[in-house]
Amino acid sequence: MPSSEHSSDEDLKSLSQFAYDSIREIILSGAIRPGERLSERDLARRIQVSRTPLREALSRIEHDGLAISRPGRGYFALEFDCENIAELYEFREVLEVSACRLTAERITADAIAELNDLMKQLARFEAMPTLTADELHEEVKLALSLHEIVARECGNSRICQALLQIYDQLRLLTWIDVLWFDQWSVTRQEHRDLVAAVVERDGARAAEVTKRHIQRCRDGALRVANAKYKEKHNGMSQENAHSAVYTRK
Repeated sequence: MPSSEHSSDEDLKSLSQFAYDSIREIILSGAIRPGERLSERDLARRIQVSRTPLREALSRIEHDGLAISRPGRGYFALEFDCENIAELYEFREVLEVSACRLTAERITADAIAELNDLMKQLARFEAMPTLTADELHEEVKLALSLHEIVARECGNSRICQALLQIYDQLRLLTWIDVLWFDQWSVTRQEHRDLVAAVVERDGARAAEVTKRHIQRCRDGALRVANAKYKEKHNGMSQENAHSAVYTRK
C-alpha cells in the first residue's frame, strides 16, 4: 500500500498535469488574447486547482513558449511581434525542410496510409461550398496534424519534439491564413503537393514544397503583424493628440 506522502505527491502531479492541459487548451483555443495576463486567481477559480499545481503548470506553459513570465507581474499569454514571428518561421524552416526530406526517405507504409486517409478527410471540407466556424476549425486542426505526422516520421526524435513545440506556437498564427488573407486555398494545394512528394519518396520535392509553404506563411504573418502595429501606433498617436487638445482647453 503506498504511503500517504507518496499518494500526496501523485495527487499533486495529477493536479499539475490537469492544470497544464487546461491552461494550454485555454490559450490555444483563443479564449485568452495574445499578451493578456494569465491571472493566477482567475485561472485557479476557472479550473478549480490550488496555487501550487497552477504555478507548476504555468512554468511548463512558459517552457513550451506559449507564455512569458515578467518579474513582479506574473505570466502573460504569448504575443507575437515582427521579430519573434520572423525568428519562429526561420527556426521552423531550418527544421521542417530537413524533416520532410528525411520523412520522404523513411516513412512507413502505415504512415502513408495515415496521410492518405487524412487527405480524404480534408478533401471532404474542400468540396463543401461553405463551411461553418466549427467545420473550418476542424479542417484547420486536421491540416495541422498533417505536419505533425510528417515531423513524427522523420525518424529523429529531437527534430520532431522541437517541431511539435513550434507547431503549438504556430496554432496562434494559423488563422492569419484563413481569416486575414484569401490564402487558405493555396495552403490546401501546398498540403496536397507535400503529401504527394512524401508518398512518392521524393525528398528534394518535399523539401522544396515545404520551404515555399513556410516562407509564404511567414510573409502573411508578418504583413498582418505590421498592419496591426501601424494600427496600434496610429491609435496611440490619435489618443495623444486628443489628450493634448483636451489639456489646452
